[in-house]
Amino acid sequence: MRIVLARHGRPAWDFRTPIPGHALGEWLRGEGEAPLDASSRPGAELERLSKEAKCLVASPLRRSRDSARLLAPTTPSLVDPCFREAELPSAIRSGLRLRPEMWALLARTAWFCGWSAGVESFTAARERAAKAASVLTGRAEDSGAVVLVGHGLMNILIARRLRATGWRGPRFPSPQYWTFGSYERNNDGRPAVRGSQPDPHAPARTPYRASQ
Repeated sequence: MRIVLARHGRPAWDFRTPIPGHALGEWLRGEGEAPLDASSRPGAELERLSKEAKCLVASPLRRSRDSARLLAPTTPSLVDPCFREAELPSAIRSGLRLRPEMWALLARTAWFCGWSAGVESFTAARERAAKAASVLTGRAEDSGAVVLVGHGLMNILIARRLRATGWRGPRFPSPQYWTFGSYERNNDGRPAVRGSQPDPHAPARTPYRASQ
């Protein structure tokens, strides 16, 4: 059995222009509505795995759904909210202008330390990741192979749970756009061969953005 944890493509959104801290929430909403950047394309290996898989899974977020459709246009995607990215707290009052990725990094760091400010907590996100891993395992048992077109942090949390339940693959799936980690396990629950590393034909690495 195989589970592939892939990260979505790059959104066509402005990650460079500095914003005040109190505008982070608005910026995140805009990012969530943005289409994919047409100049960012998936690698051939991820496309092959997605088209061969009998089950393709996505989160309700646009960047996940659009990426799944691009990878395998003829394969219907199972959309499940348990695979959405862990939301960033954005109740920041500061007027200091920083690049959005810096505000996102600060917010995510505070989130790891216990500040959730009205969004899902770190503890709750880990519990959801355990549920997501269980859903993927069930799909893999039914179809043999499943591809999740998910998100950077949630994929890492899911991978941790998969490894804890006998799946073999990278400890940290790459958080770069259009990259993936592959996890395998025999039908009897024993670990199979080591999963693949990120697709060497994928686009050049881009900095991990804490919001996605």
